[in-house]
Amino acid sequence: MMAALSFRARFAALALLLCCFSTPAAAQTQAELFDDTTLHTVEIVIHSRDWSDLHENFRTNDHYPCDVIWNGVRMRNVAVRSRGNGSRYQAKPGLELSFDYYASQQRFLGLRALVLDNLVTDPSMIREATAMAILRRMGVPAPREAPARVFVNGRFAGVYMMVEPVDTVFAQKAFEKPGLLFEYRWVYPFFATFPGESLDPYATLFESRNLGVHSTAELYTPMRELFRTINQAPDGAFSQVDQYLNLAGLVRTLGASTFMAEWDGVFGYDGMNNFYLYRIGEQAQLIPWDRDQAFHAADYPLLAGVNVNVLGRRMLEDAELRAAYVQAVTDAIAAAESDGWLEHEFARQHALVREAALADTFKPATNEEFEQAFADLIAFARTRPAFVRNELQQLK
Repeated sequence: MMAALSFRARFAALALLLCCFSTPAAAQTQAELFDDTTLHTVEIVIHSRDWSDLHENFRTNDHYPCDVIWNGVRMRNVAVRSRGNGSRYQAKPGLELSFDYYASQQRFLGLRALVLDNLVTDPSMIREATAMAILRRMGVPAPREAPARVFVNGRFAGVYMMVEPVDTVFAQKAFEKPGLLFEYRWVYPFFATFPGESLDPYATLFESRNLGVHSTAELYTPMRELFRTINQAPDGAFSQVDQYLNLAGLVRTLGASTFMAEWDGVFGYDGMNNFYLYRIGEQAQLIPWDRDQAFHAADYPLLAGVNVNVLGRRMLEDAELRAAYVQAVTDAIAAAESDGWLEHEFARQHALVREAALADTFKPATNEEFEQAFADLIAFARTRPAFVRNELQQLK
């Protein structure tokens, strides 16, 4: 054990020294990194023992030193770990690359980290990237994504999706103001009820993703007031929630998400899930995350999960917010149908990854399941708009 630790310590120190001689990251840009018209190549150079340990201990978040090479740029002194919740998979682990783990000021194209999504919960491999593209098409701040073939020590490790992490770098750029970031963590089915006066439940549900030292009161008192207001605002005065949560942005995001039949999001089948809150002052902004369950079924009810969620139910009871939601869904339909965008986007992304995906022997889906998943997405694009239009009639 001491020998292993000694090796890693020496590796990190040497990598930090060599980092000065790496190809300058400024030679490339984030826009090029997240160019989703290209199937990128990412190479990871790591000690074989560490890579074996990461596979063996894929359910832990242990970090290992490595080099990362993209587009001719070699970044040294990077930490890699297994990541994911339901997507933890030994044969093809999801990965997080942390550029600032060993050197706090180190960045790669301005990024502190990069997620390599292993795509094991989506046989088509393109659902999340398409969902995020629709959200951005509607003006919702959402992470950028681009596909990549990943090689580890020269060996093909599979098709991954490079995902822009939601961290303070992302949030400050998206909203142009400093604030506090929280990741919602699913620990039990939660439907936006009021957790009570103690701040402890809020700290459990909303994990702080902030650097530096912050008191529990600073972090979670406004969170408590948000859920108090969601539950206790008088009828006809639900707009009071806007003090603590940007309702316009929320409705826009939820309109797109429900059109896309996202069944594991804010109105998830097992409670709220897969989002961040970025709070500027008292008001929080909702940021979508992890949309690999989007496009669940073309006939998935538009309002599935809404009425059992206090936030969703009260939002639709407010006439102004209900009208804004109907407009957001209508805009999502238009974004999908304009020039056949959604069907063409599915086809474009499928063609981009197909050859590499078929060669990916680490994916849990068979090649037949991969092709069928794509066919199902094309059917969704062709039939979902009409189904949703019919569902909207009950809200008008």
